[in-house]
Amino acid sequence: MCSKCAAQDWSADRSLLEWLAELVGIRIGLAVTEVELARIVREAMLNFTISDYKQVNDVFGRYALERLGLRGAIAARDGVIPRVCAKVGDEELAARAIAFMMERVLRPGVVSKECAMPGEGSDLVVQAREGRYLAGVHIPQLEYGIRDVDGRECVAEALRLYGQEVADAVASVIDEMQFRAARSPIVLGVRRSWDGVLDLSELFSSESVMASYGRFFDQRFVNYLASNYDAVGSIHWRKFEGLVAEYFHRAGFQVEIGPGRNDNGVDIRVWEKSLATDVSPPTLLIQCKRVRREIDKVVVKALAADVEWEGAQQGLLVATADWSPGAREVVRTRSYRVAEVNRSAVWQWLEDMRATGNGLWYPA
Repeated sequence: MCSKCAAQDWSADRSLLEWLAELVGIRIGLAVTEVELARIVREAMLNFTISDYKQVNDVFGRYALERLGLRGAIAARDGVIPRVCAKVGDEELAARAIAFMMERVLRPGVVSKECAMPGEGSDLVVQAREGRYLAGVHIPQLEYGIRDVDGRECVAEALRLYGQEVADAVASVIDEMQFRAARSPIVLGVRRSWDGVLDLSELFSSESVMASYGRFFDQRFVNYLASNYDAVGSIHWRKFEGLVAEYFHRAGFQVEIGPGRNDNGVDIRVWEKSLATDVSPPTLLIQCKRVRREIDKVVVKALAADVEWEGAQQGLLVATADWSPGAREVVRTRSYRVAEVNRSAVWQWLEDMRATGNGLWYPA
């Protein structure tokens, strides 16, 4: 072990922090302060031992990506065969599919010169049959993953040559290659995963409910909060309203978000897609509370009155805290059409919005 590597305070390494800032901007689309990156590096130093200078960028890069919202960045460091084997249920089949893809992606001109020559990997099947340990096998990273059209061609070729079982395994290998390419700290080109960089501090300071990747709340903030949910109570109250509006927008509803101030207690109105918003009463009236204390019954009673006044089907009180026992009791005894959406439920909403794109952006 390199004692100098293990003892060094990497959180004070300016060149490392600058590189991490660039990596996070490319992979996640967030602009993060040097202070935040230094904190993340200190966390990584507690969880990982740096025994070689070659590990520095890989360890700290993956940890920063994972902590800032790119789920799977650390898992993508593992060998490919166990992950593919878990999908296809057979190590020899996984080895055959990986060898098939390595023969195709390592052709001259496809990957960088640092990658191995064509033909490497052809003995993987023999090694699998002999029971050798193959957990460390990696497929060299393509610059931007494998193009969809190339992936389809590879699957079609595997189907023609070897049948459906191998073709399905090859498709699993391709999925794994895409997963790894999008989460690697090695950026071989300059193509960004996101158009433009979003300042993370806006999540905590800005009242804007406009988003580049989303309608009311940016996907990059969704990914960040799903990985750092303890921060939800500290985001700007208007951003919290945007998050709730975004959830219903993606669920297929018509959403009208209020002005933010002087809204008479109703933050968001939601209609079923089939309803005319100018003549139909809202399906849902939503009050958002980004708070730490329990929700008092006075708040619930006020929302219930608004639901009755506007003829809405239901009221939702979405909060980063639970209701008080008194609030639940008054809803039960008076049969108010108001439902609780608490901190745990909001976290599940974030997970749902994140899972759709597997941590990356998808067209809403």
